[in-house]
Amino acid sequence: MQTFSGMQRSFSYQDALNQLLLVGAYVVYISLSSLYLLFPPLLALLFFAYYRALARHDLAGLLVVIFMLLFFEAEKGFWFGSTVLFFTFLIHYFVPKIEQVLQCRICMAAIFTLFAYPGYWLFMWTGNQVLMLEVPAIDWHMGLYIVVEFLILAALV
Repeated sequence: MQTFSGMQRSFSYQDALNQLLLVGAYVVYISLSSLYLLFPPLLALLFFAYYRALARHDLAGLLVVIFMLLFFEAEKGFWFGSTVLFFTFLIHYFVPKIEQVLQCRICMAAIFTLFAYPGYWLFMWTGNQVLMLEVPAIDWHMGLYIVVEFLILAALV
């Protein structure tokens, strides 16, 4: 009888299955966040995941995050691809300059959160002003989202 000492069982598609489950959980969560306004839409967390996927050159992770961002836009009524465009612009032009100056990880979590919420709102406000569309509303929920997602990002970083 022949033995194969170098063989072991592994799931070939375990990462793909985990990412599929993550997308499914996010779709359910973002739908609930539209019903319950105290649930943050996790935009800063997606920005951090987008940044990390680009930094690691992880194409599969990047595609998953892009899909979640597009679903976020569709659910909240934003322009198609605006988050991907905004985050790509920030990651290529602003984040490297800030990383040269700051080495504090918690400070970076705060900056990511501030870029994600007030920065994206300012980006959408500017675009809507240029195109003479209705300006996106801002309320006290954004402050709650910033605090909650900063705490989540500070724990992850």
